[in-house]
Amino acid sequence: MADLPWLELVWQGLIRRQVNGGLPHAIMFSGVRGIGKHHLALKLAQWLLCDQAQAKTLNEACGSGHSCNLWKAGSHPDKLLCEPEDNSKQIRVESIRKVNDFLAQTSQISKSQVVIIRPIEVMNLNAANALLKTLEEPAGSSYLILEAERYGSVLPTIRSRCQRVVVAAPSMEQGLEYLSHQGITTEQATLALNINQGAPLAALRWISEESEPQQQWFDLLKQWSAGDINLQTVSEKWAKLELIDVIYWMYLVLLDGLKDGLQVSSEHQSLQGRFKELQPGATLNLSKLLTLQTKVQSILAKLQAGLGNYNKQLLCESLLLDWQEIIRGDKA
Repeated sequence: MADLPWLELVWQGLIRRQVNGGLPHAIMFSGVRGIGKHHLALKLAQWLLCDQAQAKTLNEACGSGHSCNLWKAGSHPDKLLCEPEDNSKQIRVESIRKVNDFLAQTSQISKSQVVIIRPIEVMNLNAANALLKTLEEPAGSSYLILEAERYGSVLPTIRSRCQRVVVAAPSMEQGLEYLSHQGITTEQATLALNINQGAPLAALRWISEESEPQQQWFDLLKQWSAGDINLQTVSEKWAKLELIDVIYWMYLVLLDGLKDGLQVSSEHQSLQGRFKELQPGATLNLSKLLTLQTKVQSILAKLQAGLGNYNKQLLCESLLLDWQEIIRGDKA
């Protein structure tokens, strides 16, 4: 795990479990987005499928045998990845039926079959029910590796049939060191890690893909807060962004507002004190702020679970008006 060093302890623990009695047939990696769960799942899958690694108790897949060559070519017949298809935000029952059919066959190259399902919390109820029997009675020497960003949103019937492995975020020092090796400055890396719950891969993606859209979003909210722009202009521009990003960024702002109201220092806020730019000198009503934050958190949870068929512009307008009411209420 030299490339993602904070995963090393988890990886060594998986190896020990396999050597000392074997890994469970259903294992669930849980942790925030961008922490490296999928990297870990792929590494584990390749290792389990590598007969040389299993026979010789190697700490890594051999990288040169028939199984590993097929893996590197992306054509290993005993590995299946299951995730939302056709621009859907959910894993549907048809996808799980493919999993069940795959596991009903015998392995072709390796002694095992491995299925990775991600993210498990967006699996709808019909799909979950279709997976239960496979989780209870896995066919042959098969492994199911599940990935969850929000463990609490995974159905209890699924959770109870898997052994959970928590993938924790690295320390701030580890995260900063990793990002510094990618050429990121300490200031930018600190902000990115705070925004992304300490997850280095998510922080790196945010820097390269999401920081500019978030800054544009924040500037529009700042203009709206100051009364320098009209509702339609802001909502139309927000609606052109990914809705889940808009809601998450609003969640961070409101969370920072609550922290600021409780006099939590800016270094412990996601946006490093930028909340004050939205209403400098104002003392916001924490009760109203909490109400809106709870509302936004609920919307975010539905979107993360692949639920909620929202009209983007109407939802943006509603949140902007809710925010304005807090601002105006504190000016009154």
